[in-house]
Amino acid sequence: MTGSQISTALPSALGPSPGMSWLAVAAMLTDLAFETDPLGRFTAFGPGKVLGQSAATLLGVEMATLLAGGNPEEEALSAAQFRSIITTICMECVAWHGRVRLTQADGATSMYRLSLAPRLLGGTVTGTYGILFDLETPELTLPDRHAGHTDDPALQHNTMLDAETGLWSGRTFGEEIARRFDRLDVEEQPGTLLYLGFSRAAPHLRAPIAIRLAEELRDIVRPTDLLGRIDETTIGLWCDNMDHLTGGERAAKFCGTLPPMLPERAQITVGVASRWAGSGEDPASVQEHAAVALRLADMACERASTDQAGAWRVWQSD
Repeated sequence: MTGSQISTALPSALGPSPGMSWLAVAAMLTDLAFETDPLGRFTAFGPGKVLGQSAATLLGVEMATLLAGGNPEEEALSAAQFRSIITTICMECVAWHGRVRLTQADGATSMYRLSLAPRLLGGTVTGTYGILFDLETPELTLPDRHAGHTDDPALQHNTMLDAETGLWSGRTFGEEIARRFDRLDVEEQPGTLLYLGFSRAAPHLRAPIAIRLAEELRDIVRPTDLLGRIDETTIGLWCDNMDHLTGGERAAKFCGTLPPMLPERAQITVGVASRWAGSGEDPASVQEHAAVALRLADMACERASTDQAGAWRVWQSD
């Protein structure tokens, strides 16, 4: 992609207004960080490539008009589908991840991984936060996690996304599931958190496993589910309207179907924790319950034979 650097002469795109410092941080870990209004029109960009055009040219342009479709096998979004997603994000305050094919200034197209989250101001959704990862151009992949500024632990902790997988970071993941609790309480519906662990894998395999596992999960979870990288060997999956029974069924399926798709058929363990409507449990409590269940599953694998595909456990209160 032949993009151009955003000039500091564009204050509307790079101005130091409150709440926009995330753009500079996200741009260090992605190919493009941006914001939109509720109609999906670009309102700001982070430093970096902008699809081969200047920021001034793209400000106010609806992102849906840049979608190029693609082959059916790519499962790329159409403009109508994208507009529906923007509407859902702004009305229901949910995040979304998926693939889009975008047209660049020279007419070429490229496939991207797109992540969108609601942009809030005073309790009202005023648009979206977005980040793009180029899936086709090697030189525009994420920076090495051991190189340059990404070595800073504080920076890694405070970023919205995990640098290796592109999933929500552990901190942001907790914030995102917290957004769901009030609505689920009103609807009197449960939600379930699954922690998928691979701590028994060799250290040098953990990054490849995390990346591959994230790719597989993105393709099979529901659009309303949330995915996050909790730590080096744990990926979290939050599912609205799911109880502990369905969560256990999904965990058992993960243990059986995921290992053959991972490097060296890595063993998967799953901890399941449900939150019931009106329980008053906060995200930290639910996450701790899932972590306890995951530790129990790990212990079960340790006691079992080494060729076991994996194990899962459901957290239960005393």
